[in-house]
Amino acid sequence: MTNSVSIGDGSLLDLARQLQRMRAKAAKLFPRDVFRDSAWDMVLELFIAGQQQRVVCVKELIFVSGETSTSALRRIDRLEAAELLHRSHDPDDHRRMAVTLTDKGDAAMRAMLHSLFPGDSSSITEKRAHGADRPAHELHSSSASLF
Repeated sequence: MTNSVSIGDGSLLDLARQLQRMRAKAAKLFPRDVFRDSAWDMVLELFIAGQQQRVVCVKELIFVSGETSTSALRRIDRLEAAELLHRSHDPDDHRRMAVTLTDKGDAAMRAMLHSLFPGDSSSITEKRAHGADRPAHELHSSSASLF
């Protein structure tokens, strides 16, 4: 995978982080069983992790999804069948399964971020809020469902 691609004043990584923070805020305001798109949350987390060259294991991805293990694993299976992500043994601990975006998944995320934040991103300059660099599972753990 390639490094962050700049668009305007922000990078795709910064835009993905901004989107992830917006989703965490929405999770605080709306019932999770109504406003949940676990596949999107998973792919967004994998995109950010890929940009940071960070390994995401299946267990972390299940947590990020906010779903039960069984439901999250079914979602991971479907994303893998769509060739958007790939599971392999974690290079640091072969007992764990690492999950990464495929080239197809990375390209889809880049296209989506470009379409969500078209042209010059100066109007959506990222504010470095407390915790801006935290992984999604840390954002979600601090935003436990209020409903």
